[in-house]
Amino acid sequence: MSDRPLHESGDPSAEVLPGSTGSCGLLTAEPVDPLVGSRIDAYLARHPGGAERLIPLLHLAQATLGYLPVAVQEQIAARLGLPLVQIHGVVSFYHFFNTTPRAKYQLKVCMGTACFVRRAQALTEAIRQVLGVDPGSVTKDGLFGLDEVRCLGSCGMAPVLTLDDDTHGNLTPGDARKLVFGLQARARRQRVPEPSERVDE
Repeated sequence: MSDRPLHESGDPSAEVLPGSTGSCGLLTAEPVDPLVGSRIDAYLARHPGGAERLIPLLHLAQATLGYLPVAVQEQIAARLGLPLVQIHGVVSFYHFFNTTPRAKYQLKVCMGTACFVRRAQALTEAIRQVLGVDPGSVTKDGLFGLDEVRCLGSCGMAPVLTLDDDTHGNLTPGDARKLVFGLQARARRQRVPEPSERVDE
């Protein structure tokens, strides 16, 4: 069983109250979306098991909510009888899992060995200067997210970054800036004017 704090009812699957911490000291910021919980339960009813169900459940939860906040990780830990620190370790290891809401355009810079020695950190810095956000953050308008991740498996193209599901390799900082500028231009073209900005016909 997980060593997460119990709800007053004694049910280990109940959410920890907002502002409390789980078994590895992670802050629980919000309750679990009921839809996520029901889908987790439905999946386990069809496919009972333990740790071998962890990756499929994480994918299921992220597909439902869009990301994996600590509250969701706690619920999965309780359902599988695993410590929260193990769940968080898996989530933080794999680059395709997100612990914060995804932006419309999600940029992930590879920091694996091959990319790091070819100055991948310069790509991060170039993007940070354009967007004004640090790795792990999303721009205020929710359009752009920036992350640094472990190996993306494209070492022959180092340094590499991904834009959503597309991989861009052999990049220079100038290439990274050009990519972001292009995305910003696309976002401006797609932007719907606010009512106060529209010209009366």
